[in-house]
Amino acid sequence: MNVTIVGGSFSGVYCAIKVKELYPSFDVLLIEKKEKIGYIPSGLSMLLNGEIDTLDEAYFMTKEELEESGIIVLTSTEVISYDLSNKMIQTSNGIKLFDKLVLATGSSQKSSKMFDEFSDIKTYKDRESAEITLKSLTEVQEVVVIGAGQAGMELASGLIHHGKTVHVIETMDYPLYKYFDKDFLESFYTTTGKIEGLTFYFNETVKQIDDSTLLFSSGNAIDIKEKLVLSANSVRPELSIFDNQLKSNSDNTIFVDDYLETSVQDVFAVGDLIQVPSFIFQTNVYAPLIVNAVQTSLTCAKNMIEKKEILRPMLKTIGVKLFDYYLASTGLMESEAFLYDERVKSVMMTLPISTIYKKDVTVKLVYNALTYHLLGVQLISKEPVLDKINTFALMIKEKIDIRTLNQLPHFYHAVFANTSLSFGDAFGKGDDLSEI
Repeated sequence: MNVTIVGGSFSGVYCAIKVKELYPSFDVLLIEKKEKIGYIPSGLSMLLNGEIDTLDEAYFMTKEELEESGIIVLTSTEVISYDLSNKMIQTSNGIKLFDKLVLATGSSQKSSKMFDEFSDIKTYKDRESAEITLKSLTEVQEVVVIGAGQAGMELASGLIHHGKTVHVIETMDYPLYKYFDKDFLESFYTTTGKIEGLTFYFNETVKQIDDSTLLFSSGNAIDIKEKLVLSANSVRPELSIFDNQLKSNSDNTIFVDDYLETSVQDVFAVGDLIQVPSFIFQTNVYAPLIVNAVQTSLTCAKNMIEKKEILRPMLKTIGVKLFDYYLASTGLMESEAFLYDERVKSVMMTLPISTIYKKDVTVKLVYNALTYHLLGVQLISKEPVLDKINTFALMIKEKIDIRTLNQLPHFYHAVFANTSLSFGDAFGKGDDLSEI
C-alpha cells in the first residue's frame, strides 16, 4: 500500500508518523515543497520575543528524524498538479502514484477583505518569508502589522520587545476578538494602547497600498515610507491547484466526511484545509489551530484502510503571552451566544493565585443559564497561568455544573494555590448569587 502525504508541517508529519505506526508494512511518502520540514509558523514571533535565538530552533521535527521512522521524505519537491481520479500527482520531482492520498498543505496568510495583489505586504508564516522579513526589519524602525488576532498581537509584542515602533490595524473594535469578549479584555487593550511605540487602528480595513501610502476604506491613511508592512491576517487554504476535483464548503475549505475522507475516494484532507466539528455549536467550523491539525491527522491515519473512528467534536482553546500578560481562552464566548441554542449567562471575577503571593488572575465563566453547565472560560493574568485553561476545557467537555466548582477535588498549597472556596466567594460577588 502506497500512502502519499502532501505537506510537511504539523498535520502532514503527525499523519505520516501515525500511519507508519499503525501499518508498518506500508510505503509512506511525505512530500514537502520547502527545503526542510517541521517549521513552526510562529517562529519569527518567538525569535522577536526572545524565546528562541535563531530561526533554526523553530522546528519541531527534522527530515532525518522522520526518516528514522521508515518514512520516505521528499523535500524541495513541489506538487504541480493533481489527477485524483487516476491516483497520480505531477511533481517537480516526477510523477508519483498513490493508493491513498492525504492532503495536508495547510493555509496561507491572505484576507478575503483585501486585494491579493498587494505585493508590498510581507508575510512570515514559513521559514523563507520569515528570513526575508527578518532581514527587512534590520532596515526599518517602524512596522505596520495588519491584523490584531493572536498572530498579529504576538508579532506586535515581539516587535515592541525588539524596540520597534509598531502600528496595528484591525477591522474589529478590539484585539483578539475571536477568543475573548470585549468587556473581559478592556483593561488589557486600554493598557497595551498606552505602551510606548504601540498604536492601534481599530475599525479600519486596508483598501489600497503603494510605496508611500496605506489607505483605509474609511478614507484615513498611513504614511508607510520607511516602514515595513506585515500581514498577520487570518489564514485560509488555497484550493485552486485541485482544479475543482474536490467538493468544497462555502468558506473555501475542503469538504470531508466524519472520517476525514474527501468527496474523492481514498483522498483525505486534514489540518487547515478543513472544518472541524465544534463541541459547543454542534456543527462544523473553521478553526485553524495546531492542536486541531494534529488531532485531524491522527484520526485520518486511523481511518486510512477502514472507516472506524469519527473525528470527535473539538473546543477552540488558545493560550498566549503578550507583553506582560498571559491570556487563555476555551469554549464559548458571550459574544457568540447568538450562535448557541440555549440562553447563556456569564460571571467575571478576580482571584488571588495563591494565599501567600497576592497576584491576581481574572476569570470569566460563560455558562448555560438553565443547566449551569460551563460553556466557556477566559483567563488573564500577569502570572503564568496558561496551563489552567486545559482544566477548564476538560470541565466544559464533562459538562460540569458551575455551582459545584468549589466542591471539586482541588489541590491546595499556601504558596502555589488558592483555597478551593475562592470560587464560591467570587460567585458571591457576581451577578448571579441569588441563582447560584
